[in-house]
This record gives sequence, structure tokens and C-alpha cells, in this order.
Amino acid sequence: MKRTPSLPLAPAAKPSWLNNLSVLGPGLLFAATSVGTSHLVQSTRAGALYGLALLLIVIVANAVKYPAFRFASDYLPATGVTLLEAYRRQGRWVLCVYFFITLSSLLFAVSALALMSAGLIKVVFALTLPTHWMALGLIAVTSAILVIGHYNTLERVTKVLVVVMMACTLFATATVIPEISWSEGVQWLPTELDVVGLMFVAALIGWMPVPLDASVWQSLWAKAKAENSEHPPTLAQSRFDFNLSFGGTLLLAVCFMLLGAGLMHDKGIELQSGSAAFSAQLISLYQAVFGSSAGPVIGIAALAIIYSSLLAIMDAFPRALSSLHRRWLDIPEDQDDHKLTESDPFYIGTLVLMAAGAALTYQFFMTSLTSLIDMAATIAFITAPLIAYLNHRAIRSDFVPADCRPGKLMTLYSRFSIAVMISFACSYLYLRFWVS
Repeated sequence: MKRTPSLPLAPAAKPSWLNNLSVLGPGLLFAATSVGTSHLVQSTRAGALYGLALLLIVIVANAVKYPAFRFASDYLPATGVTLLEAYRRQGRWVLCVYFFITLSSLLFAVSALALMSAGLIKVVFALTLPTHWMALGLIAVTSAILVIGHYNTLERVTKVLVVVMMACTLFATATVIPEISWSEGVQWLPTELDVVGLMFVAALIGWMPVPLDASVWQSLWAKAKAENSEHPPTLAQSRFDFNLSFGGTLLLAVCFMLLGAGLMHDKGIELQSGSAAFSAQLISLYQAVFGSSAGPVIGIAALAIIYSSLLAIMDAFPRALSSLHRRWLDIPEDQDDHKLTESDPFYIGTLVLMAAGAALTYQFFMTSLTSLIDMAATIAFITAPLIAYLNHRAIRSDFVPADCRPGKLMTLYSRFSIAVMISFACSYLYLRFWVS
């Protein structure tokens, strides 16, 4: 039997354009998370190393993940509960699997983003402090901002950062497009990939636009926004928020690849693996377009978007683990009166855990920024089909009203996407461990 939604659902009337804009929030947090490492680092590296040979792979990676992310965005306005409640209903084994996926992401994603942010700070402000110590300090400062500022501050800051960086990147890309050797022919698919190249492609797909376990974060952010709003967003408004943000992340992924291809590919530029050195290269892309005097401004803009990713992820993990703990106790979400706040001991404890995990990562696992990112992204690549399947089951269950479930075409699209992700993961494992 379907449970009564725990959050009040707004009327189903078609919202106006202005009403749609007013509910932007969870989708933009999704965009901020996406445009961080996967775009600034991975897409730029892809363009620099392979030109446009990985462009179709980037587009396909986004396309096959769309249904799973869309279903996560739809679930809360359709049912009044988050995606983790849907996972609880599917069995404790699902919660257990999600916990281990989250734990692997928590250890490496936060570490990589903090390291990249610290590298940008060193370059922009010409500091000489050790990067890993700066990264740990940045995690501490971010924790304080989240505890003091709460969700509303997170959302407001993110909206500004995403818009500023998108404007800079679109202008830079439009200027760089003529630099690409279109007349000599463009290679649209890689012809030869060694083990290193294969690992990079897997990492690129894994975090493009963002790991699929982030679909739970969408749901939790949507709940936080609903709890802080007088009128919770409708299904149509939530879908508008998500579609606009998802389309923007795809556009920016293509832009960063074009920047790498136009300014670095076939020009004898060796990509740096250290966070500060790579950050300097990243800023040089924009300096080549806007001039050397724009370097500090562009550096601050790049830092802003990377830091917005760090801010969003550090907020997402405590929310996910807290809700996961409550669901593990087999407490139905619509009967749970516990409301997580940023001053909750569990929230603060998770922030401390992330800082400790980052310290251990820098001490024992880090060889370079890019290898750290590739490790986290490859884990996300292998586990993506399972998360997509769980989201597919959730949105088609009897707990979701019939008029909120996906139609036949979207259901078929989702099944096809899951099959493609499974084939990607199996092919990678075969080539990585049996052929190589």
C-alpha cells in the first residue's frame, strides 16, 4: 500500500516562468557539483590529450545517466519522501551497497576537490604553503561555513558562482573555437587506447557529469528546500530545475573539452599532475583568451566553481549518511520526526570524519591530483549501473502515483541506458584485468 507523503505537495497547476525560476536550487547544487572536477579537470584533460576524439563519449555518458538523475529529481515531489526511503523499501542490502559506494566517494571526492581548490588558491594568491595542509584548512573553513550558514546560504552562494563561471566559460569557448583545426579533419573517436588511456576514459565517464550516487543528494537537497519553503516545488517545477541544470552541465562539459582541444592539443604542452601546476595550466587557458591581466580574475572564478563543488559535496555527505542511518534503523521516512540540522552532532561528526579521511588520503594514497580523481571516478564508473537500476525500480514502484511514473518511452530509454552502462563496466573490467 502506498504511504501518505510526509511533505505537503503543491498544486499540480502549470507554473509560470517566474515561479519556475524561484524554485531553482537543488538542480543548481547538482550543477555546481558537476561543473567542479569532472568538467574543469577531466573535460579539459580529455580535450588536451585527445582533441575532440572523446566528445561523443562525453555526450553519451551524460545521455545514459539522464534517466537515473531525472527519476531522482522526480521522486520527492511525487511521493513526499526521498530516494533513500525508496532504497529502504527495496531491502537492507540496497542500503548497505549505497553505504559502501558513499564511503568510497567520501574518502576521495572531498580530498580531490579540496586539493584542487588549494592548488588554485596557491596560484591566484602566490602562496607557498604545502598544498595538502591548505586543503585540510579549506575543509575546516568549509565545515564552519556549513554549520553557521545552513542550506539557504549554500543555495544562494551556489547560484551566483554557477552563473558567473558559465558566462566566462561560454565566452572563452566562443573565442577558442576558431583555434581548432577543423579544415584538417577532426577525429571523433579514439583509435588506439592503451591501459592508461582506458583508465582515463573510465574515469571521464564515471564522473560525467557527476557520480550516479549523487542522485540521492538531489533528493535530499530537494527535501531541505521543501522544508525551508512555504510552498514546496511541484513535480513540474522540480523537473524544470533539473532539466535546466542538467542541460547546462552538458554544455559546459563540451565547452571545457573545446578549450582543451583548441588551446592545448597538438601544441606540445605537457599536462601537469600536481594540483598547483595543473591549476596554473587551467588559468593559462583563460589568459590565452582574455589576456594575461585577466589571470587573477579568471583564477578566482575557477576557484569559485571548484569551491562551490566542495561546498555542495561536504553538505551532501552528512545529509546522506544521517538519512541512511535512520533508514537502516528501519524507520519509515514519512513516520520519522527527526529533522537533520547543520548543528546536529551527526552532521558535525560527519564533517570531522571527512577531514580525517582527507588527511589519511593525503598521507597514504595520494601520488597526484589526477590519479586521486581517476581513482574516485573509476569506482563511480563501475557502480553506476546498479544505482541506475535502483532508481529505475524506485520510480516505477507502487509507492509512486501512476501519473508521476515515467511513460513508456522514458522507461525504455532508462532500460537501454542501464544496459549501456553495464556493457561499459563489463568491457572495462575485461580489458583492464584480462586483456592487459
